[in-house]
Formats: sequence, structure tokens, C-alpha cells
Amino acid sequence: LTKHAKEVRRKDLNYEGADEIEFNEDGVPMVSREYWQENVEGSPIRESKVSKFVKKRAMEENGRPRVPGERDVFIGELDPSIEINEGSTATTGPLTVEVNSQYNTEQSDPPMRKHTFQYTVRITNNSDNETVQLLSRKFFIQTLGNEHTDIVQGEGVTGRQPVLKPGEVFEYTSTAPLNTRPVATTIIAARMRGEYRYCTLTEGQETATEEQINKGEGEAGAQMGMFYFVFPEEQRVKKWWSDDEDLDDDDDDEFDDGDMPAIFQKYNPARAKKRAPVARDATVTQSTPRTPPNSLPGDPDITSGNLSGTPNDSSDTVSSDVRVMVTSKYLPERSDPAKTKYCFAYNVRISNESKDRAIQLVSRRFEIQNIGSQTKDVVQGANVTGRQPVLKPGENFEYTSTAPLSVTPMLDKTRVLSRMSGEYNCVLLADDGVTPLSSTPLKAELGTMHFILPDDQ
Repeated sequence: LTKHAKEVRRKDLNYEGADEIEFNEDGVPMVSREYWQENVEGSPIRESKVSKFVKKRAMEENGRPRVPGERDVFIGELDPSIEINEGSTATTGPLTVEVNSQYNTEQSDPPMRKHTFQYTVRITNNSDNETVQLLSRKFFIQTLGNEHTDIVQGEGVTGRQPVLKPGEVFEYTSTAPLNTRPVATTIIAARMRGEYRYCTLTEGQETATEEQINKGEGEAGAQMGMFYFVFPEEQRVKKWWSDDEDLDDDDDDEFDDGDMPAIFQKYNPARAKKRAPVARDATVTQSTPRTPPNSLPGDPDITSGNLSGTPNDSSDTVSSDVRVMVTSKYLPERSDPAKTKYCFAYNVRISNESKDRAIQLVSRRFEIQNIGSQTKDVVQGANVTGRQPVLKPGENFEYTSTAPLSVTPMLDKTRVLSRMSGEYNCVLLADDGVTPLSSTPLKAELGTMHFILPDDQ
């Protein structure tokens, strides 16, 4: 925490005049690349000290303008009363805009979080005597998990500016490749709405004049009603589980030479000695060699296999104003019972339920006991999936990891293969959302849950 606080102070000093930075007409900051990399990218205080600065920079990303998005799509929790439609129909003036969407499996790559949709738009001129020309389009698309709404705009429609006489129809199909992943709280991948600008042509007029075009703004707009890109059934997540093909993306466990993550193995000093530090990515410094997990006396019922009551494969616990929800799922395609290898996925969702304080997750600690074992392994370390996320009041952080277990089942007594519990250490942050209020962390409990072999396995 001391090192983190020093870095925050250093960044803070460099940002005294950040809100005074000028931007050109394209939204690009008028500063050197070195200044940008040193003082902006990866700054821990961009959400507090320089929120205005960051909003300006967002206009430059991907070459598209962006505006703040809706919170429900950002966190993936839509009001149950909202009707989720994969298409819409809207009539504005003489034009009716119909749109329908569907998932494009062939152009999607779920392990890379690429989900492609195609949508077909049908524009009908309902007028009895007016001829119109479509001049430009403007779409608002917010992808699941993105706090911004992207604005896609341009002249024409599919490279043309079609003229529609009374009763005529113009129809086209386009694709929307989205970079996102399914979550258990919603079936949507994105929300979209839009507008087509047009002008009315006089009798005998073949195309719009420069005055009518008005830099693409035309004379009026026809609305494209709101609709959703919806994940197909096979891509959706049950409960809080994440899609199997995405598990490796957020995997929090480091794998040893064998098939099991090291945190689920007994400590092997020889292997640990050989292991070199691993760099997670370009923005994270190299990790230090892992220390041996501590060992605690195990729970007698797990040791004997005589569990009392009905074991749970999930838990939902609130402590220190932090809710931790965890669920598990057996992965038969990654398991090999003949070799006593059983692989599970577990998904964790951490929510800050405080009304007025931001928190930062700084470390985790798990206790894991396999069936028949007399001891628990205690696994602890800094970061959560290589990060220390900051959660403002009401915000969530969700990740998925895998638990390949090497265990001999006691199927004559129970289908439970392992028990896990734990806690996450969090620090309260001051009103600036950056400065820790205390060096003593809060503990958010991960309630006891079990990895349970399904009845059909």
C-alpha cells in the first residue's frame, strides 16, 4: 500500500494541470506522446482527478465519437420489465424502418470474445406522393460491459444515397462484430438504436441539392427503434457461470508442468525452485516466485466423506458491505475420471454495496480441502486475476477461473469432491476514489461452497 500511495501522489502532482490540456478538432490531445504515456495511460487516478480529461480522450478512441452509456448495459443487469427484442419497427413521417438481427456463428470466435451479429434493415416509403432520398445514418451501440456508447455515423447507406419513390422499399444487411463475453445476468450482447437522415425531392428532381444535403443532416430524420443483439442459447451463461470457451481469458490460476493449477496442488519445492517469474502482460510487472501454501487441519466431515446436510455448489455472502457470489460448474470435456482428474469452473462476482465509499480489491485468500484429505491448503496472493480493481458504490467485478482437481472420489458416501471458502481483502478509498483511508484492509468473505460431481457423471 505504501508503494501504491507514493505512485498515486506522483501521478497526482503530474496532473495538476491535466484539465487544462487542449484538444484539436478531432479530439486528439495537444501533448507529446511521451507525456501521454507517462501521465495518462494506466494512471490510477483517471476516474477522479482527470475525469473530464478521460471523457475527452474517449472521443479519440477507435476513431469514433463516444458518449456515456447506460448503466444497465454496462453492468449487465437490465430491469426485468424491459422487453428484449432482437428487432424493432419505427415509423417517422413517411418512412418506416424495420430491423431484425441474428447471431452469425461462422464469423464469431467466442474464445477470443468475438461475437458477430448480422442485422437486416428494411426502409419503406409510405407516402402517397413524396419521393425521399436517404442521405446519412447515425447509430448508437453500447456493448455489454462497456461504459460508453459508440456512435457510428457516415454518409449514405451501404455506400449509396438511395432514392425511394412512394411505396418503394430499400433493404440491406450488415454485420456487427462485437468484442464482449456473455454474463449470467443477461442474454444481451449489445443495445442499438439509430437514425437515418433524409430529404424530400420535388417532382422531377433526381437527387438532393447541396443545400438539401446540408452536410449529411438533410431535412428530417427517420428513427431506427431500439433493439438488442441477443446471444444464442448455446452461448448464454447459466446462473453466474461464464461460457466455457471463455474460461481461460480470466483464469486466475497459474498452471504447473502438469494439468493442474499450482494452487490446487501440494507444494513441490523442486518445481517451485525451477519456476521463473512470469510476466502476465505488458502493463503488469513480473510476478515473484510463489511461496508455499500454508496447511491447516481439515474439516472432519470432508476427511471422512460423511457430510451432514445438503452440500451447496454456490454461495452468496455479504460482509463489510461487500457481496461475494460464487457458483461452480463441472467441465466434463476437461476432466479424465480414469486418471482421477476432475475439472470445474467457478465464477465469482464481487459487488460493492456501500452507499458512499469506493473500495479497491487488493488480495485474496482461499482454503481448499479435497475429499478424503486431512488438511486444507491455504492459497493467498496479491491481486485478483492480475488486477486490483476499484469498485465505486454499486459497481461489480466478475471473473471466472478453473479448478482442475486431482482427487479420488468417495461416491459411496458423497458426490462432493472438494470444499472451498475464502476472503478478499479490500481497502476503503477516500472521496477522490484513490487514496486509501486505512492500511488495515476489510475482509469480504467468500462463503463455503463445494465442487460437486453431477449425478450423470
